[in-house]
Amino acid sequence: MVQTRRFARRVDENALPATSTIATRSRSANAAANTASNNGNNTTIPVMKRTGSTAGATTRSSTLTADTKSTLGKTTMTRRRAALGEIPQASENGPKKPTAAGKGKAVERRPLQNTQTTQQTLRRTTRSIVTEPKDEKVPISKRKLPSTTRPTRPSGSRANSTTSTSTNTSDRGTRGARAIQPTSSLPEAGPATKRLRPSPSPSPPPEEEVTDVLQVADYDADVPELKVERIQRSPRPIAKDAGWTDLDAEDEGDPTMVSEYVIDAFNYMMELEKTTMADPDYMDRQDELQWKMRCILNDWIIEVHSKFRLLPETLLIATNLIDRFLSKRSVSLVKFQLVGLTALFVAAKYEEVICPSVTHFLHMTDGGYDVGEILRAERYLLTTLGFDLSFPNPLHFLRRVSKADGYDVHARTVAKYFIEISCVDHRLIAYPPSMLAAAAMWLARLCLERGPWHANMVHYSSYSQAELLPCAQVMLDFVLDPEVDLTSAFFKKYASKKHLKASVYVREWAMHRWPESAVPGHELEEEFGLDDQVPPPPPPSSE
Repeated sequence: MVQTRRFARRVDENALPATSTIATRSRSANAAANTASNNGNNTTIPVMKRTGSTAGATTRSSTLTADTKSTLGKTTMTRRRAALGEIPQASENGPKKPTAAGKGKAVERRPLQNTQTTQQTLRRTTRSIVTEPKDEKVPISKRKLPSTTRPTRPSGSRANSTTSTSTNTSDRGTRGARAIQPTSSLPEAGPATKRLRPSPSPSPPPEEEVTDVLQVADYDADVPELKVERIQRSPRPIAKDAGWTDLDAEDEGDPTMVSEYVIDAFNYMMELEKTTMADPDYMDRQDELQWKMRCILNDWIIEVHSKFRLLPETLLIATNLIDRFLSKRSVSLVKFQLVGLTALFVAAKYEEVICPSVTHFLHMTDGGYDVGEILRAERYLLTTLGFDLSFPNPLHFLRRVSKADGYDVHARTVAKYFIEISCVDHRLIAYPPSMLAAAAMWLARLCLERGPWHANMVHYSSYSQAELLPCAQVMLDFVLDPEVDLTSAFFKKYASKKHLKASVYVREWAMHRWPESAVPGHELEEEFGLDDQVPPPPPPSSE
């Protein structure tokens, strides 16, 4: 029986225990003497070192017999092998029986890695044989499609090498738990046999297999419905503003240019212009009015606008209010001038800083109307339009396009002349304000020979050359019209020195370039064409 240390019960727990109350294990005399000599005091608890070379271990091992030692050694070795996952290797004729001459010899073992691989291979082979009989039929949709682009490996090399078979089997197991067949069942020649997929949801094949399948045009006759056709994508269309440069970056530090919001502002204006356009055929619903009367009324409004020296934006807003009101209401000939005067009065109060009073506008009518009629007409006009005066002015778009032109004063003045043609020519009602500004700038640059419509002009105007030709052709038709009134207020306004005599210059240029057109009304189409696939030329360099 092994003795243990027991301590006597003490009254004072903090006091040192007595020497006689400590019981120690029985040891040999030499060990006790050494302990006493090392510690120098019997009251200290001795430390036991459990090593194989100590005297106590020698004493215990001496009591064991030789047979017991051999039995324990074998048991310990077997437990160590089982813990490491090793399997005893057998020879070709089965396991060797221990003999008297070879008891003490160690058994030769393979490396641990190869042993584990062989064990996994045996387990997987057994599992696949049990769960998947050979006679099981698999539907066509789960068959593995052969790859015609890969060469088939000869089966002889696989049968001769057991190590390569085990390695390939472990690789296939990591790809998706495919069925494993014995090496002896593979044919010696011919195409590779189709393998069964035990999993109902097969894992995706490797990337290299997908590439091989996409290269196959047709599969075998067993699966005629599975075909892969090459998708021929059409080339990406060329952007109409390809090659443009960012000009707003130069105005980043200028708060008056609001470069942070300019793109959103003009995108909003282009969406808003769709809701503020008049009906281009509203004159068909008027009983007493004609398109010629609209031209006469707007020419008179241009004269009044010049007398009061109002802003150019005021004239275009007044013209839009007249067209929108006539699109919704039928007006008599007697009240037609009152509609024009009221529209100019409302536009002046909306746009001008210092607006003329109502008495000034009555003076222009030469006593035809009184103050009450103008005020009642103002309320009726605003109610009909829903108090919606958010008309995106063409001059705002013209300033945006002029930025890409380097703010050329001459080109912008001539472009203003082309824009105001929409006040006297009803054919331009159908075009939005942004297109009016872009077409006017395109025609002004053509008139002044400022170069082609390059990428920056396309980007900042949002229109390509082919998109602008129909609108520019209407403006050119007005200039080339032999019956145009050269004594009108509109022609005289732009014939002055203040506007660089734009009306006179443009008419002379047009008559000189197209003196007798073979196809009237299609001059620009014959010269420039309507092909929108041609990319615009790059913008000129700033150097």
